[in-house]
Amino acid sequence: MAERARPGLAGNAGRVAKRFAARLRRAKPRTWLLVGIVGATALASTGLVAFAPEPDRRPAARAAVPVASEVVAPGTYFPELHLYGRVETPHAASLTALVSASVASLEVQEGQRLAAGDVLVQLDETDARLLLRRRQAELVEAEADLQALALAGEDDREVLAHREELHALAQDKLARHRQLRREGMIAKETLNAVLQESHAEAIALSRQRNLVASFAHRLARAEAQQSRAAAAVAEAEVQLARCRIRAPFAGRVTRIHVAPGELVSPGGVVAEIYDDSALQVRVQIPAVHLPALQQALAGGAEPPAALDFGSQQAAGELERLVGAVAAGQSGVDGLVRLAAGTPPPDLGRTVGVRLRLPALADVVAVPVQAVYGQRRLFLIEDELLAGIDVERLGETTTADGEPRLLVRAEALASGARILVSQLSNAVTGLRVSTAQGRQPPRERPPKDSRQNNASGPQPSTSLVA
Repeated sequence: MAERARPGLAGNAGRVAKRFAARLRRAKPRTWLLVGIVGATALASTGLVAFAPEPDRRPAARAAVPVASEVVAPGTYFPELHLYGRVETPHAASLTALVSASVASLEVQEGQRLAAGDVLVQLDETDARLLLRRRQAELVEAEADLQALALAGEDDREVLAHREELHALAQDKLARHRQLRREGMIAKETLNAVLQESHAEAIALSRQRNLVASFAHRLARAEAQQSRAAAAVAEAEVQLARCRIRAPFAGRVTRIHVAPGELVSPGGVVAEIYDDSALQVRVQIPAVHLPALQQALAGGAEPPAALDFGSQQAAGELERLVGAVAAGQSGVDGLVRLAAGTPPPDLGRTVGVRLRLPALADVVAVPVQAVYGQRRLFLIEDELLAGIDVERLGETTTADGEPRLLVRAEALASGARILVSQLSNAVTGLRVSTAQGRQPPRERPPKDSRQNNASGPQPSTSLVA
């Protein structure tokens, strides 16, 4: 069958060639020129491809990626906890009026600092002064009654002595008249008159004795009235003093709620003041860091803190933990005490807090860009990358202000070189060329000697890049 097909194909090719030749004989001279140019171009291209030189087929060497590196050295470092706190004070008071009076004058303005006892608001004292005068008059009257009673008591005792003598004389007279009556020398009416006189003297003596005996009670009552009048005077003086609303402590005025001429009632808020010498910063400490801080505070250490108020920097110490978890929070609030001499910040201001945690041993401080993802680090061994997983323990800051991450891993031995460049294609086995390596950081010495003693001996050099 194949042999039969061949003559057929050859016949077709012959017929096509004959037709093409017939067309060429009928073609014009311009067509012949174009056909010649196309044929010459095809022959030239074929010759260039056939006689071109052979390319160099040696395998290309793999290029190394230039990177920055650093030699690590495990040591003891203080992790730092970056938080935000709020300035507050335990001594903040809303001063209220204790009397009903109109505002006479305002002695201070909002934002003004004042000492303890300074007057903030002066109320009208007219009613209070009138009440004081009335109470003073009542006191004078009570004292006069007490003095008069004392004099009357002396008179009563003298009268009692005379009454006793008169009673004795009346008894002697009655005895003589009874004897005379028995002898029949006087009439019965005379004896009755003497008997009546004797009874009258006895009654008068009894009354005088009762009067002298009740003198102590009358004196106590008069003294009580005098004390009541004196207390009323003191109360009136207090009411008068309350017309001057004073600062209970030294501080700064935050708000004045009244104006001159305004009538205030007892219990109405007049002004607000806070003690700017007892300011503290409240921060919320995550639960994961609470055990270390609780242990440090129990040991007598007060972890130092660096406070950032925006326009100024200040130092402080974590004084204590609140010990209770507020609703909607997962951590416990801590109170940071400002260092002595720190200019008082504004109450309620948000503050950046960098709290130093207890020291950690056998950790490495690496640049932030050296960690890939959350816990991936690359060692450089024989100019090749080797990825390892590390344990992140916190952050710290060098003496130059450079943030660094504190990590720990068995492969991070002293003298190991790590990658500190960020590469988009960093994988294990990638060939790199390292520039001059950076020296491992050294720790910055703590400013607080108590923290140093609580955490063990520390290097005296600064943490540098």
